[in-house]
Amino acid sequence: MKIFTRNHPAMSPSSARTATSWRGARVVLALLAFLASTLAPLPVASAAEPIRNPPTSFEVDIPFPDVCDFPMTATVRGRTHSLTFVDESGAVVRGFAGGQLFVTWVRDDTGFSRTFAISGPTFFTADGTAYRGTGRWTTPMVDTGWVLATGNLTFDGTQDGFSLISSARGNVTSICSLMS
Repeated sequence: MKIFTRNHPAMSPSSARTATSWRGARVVLALLAFLASTLAPLPVASAAEPIRNPPTSFEVDIPFPDVCDFPMTATVRGRTHSLTFVDESGAVVRGFAGGQLFVTWVRDDTGFSRTFAISGPTFFTADGTAYRGTGRWTTPMVDTGWVLATGNLTFDGTQDGFSLISSARGNVTSICSLMS
């Protein structure tokens, strides 16, 4: 086998460029073939389609006579949607709820009000228990009372039907101090 180099007397400069270009093209083709084989789509784990609940609008007034030293009412309104993830057999694995959600806290004694976006979302276990929240929330927190919390929240049960924050990474502010 004869090896051609740029300095070969029988090779013209354009032939040398062609040989060098062909070698470069072979390297590029080999690299593309390698990438195509390693990045080829892998088989997808078989799982059933999630159950999608379309956005639902609602508004509810909730009295809070004893949360602070003054009585308050919270008006919660918005549009929420949820996804329930199931395995191949249809058994629930976990869930998610989110959407546009707002709460307006009103002091019943003065009429002072503040509105906060609290869209979450919420992540649920297979039995429907909220175990984690992200984003912004107003809900009770262990040893703190009702708070406006933003960040990554861990829930441990409920208090009066509301998810109870057991730990938070982010910002937590007492609702009572925000409404004072």
